Amino acid sequence: MPSHALPAHAPLSPAQIDAALMRLPYDQWLVMPDAAARVQELGLPRESLTTVIRTGRRRGVLRTKKEPDLRLCWVMRVAEEPYRRARATA
Repeated sequence: MPSHALPAHAPLSPAQIDAALMRLPYDQWLVMPDAAARVQELGLPRESLTTVIRTGRRRGVLRTKKEPDLRLCWVMRVAEEPYRRARATA
């Protein structure tokens, strides 16, 4: 029985994720297919967009929104650097 799984790709390095995050526009919503194209421009597989988005959201660098009626998703970079600085504690 043939497998329909996507081919496995090597895990992304932190430098590759940082570069992909910085390719996304700052403070502007971008539809996911366009974000995937920007990831591909770096020579990364299109499927790596999921890793970039998850990592960016965990770091507090990206925001996402969905429009289920239109079947669209958007992403926006909300930090000027690939890492959000930790808050100072009192």
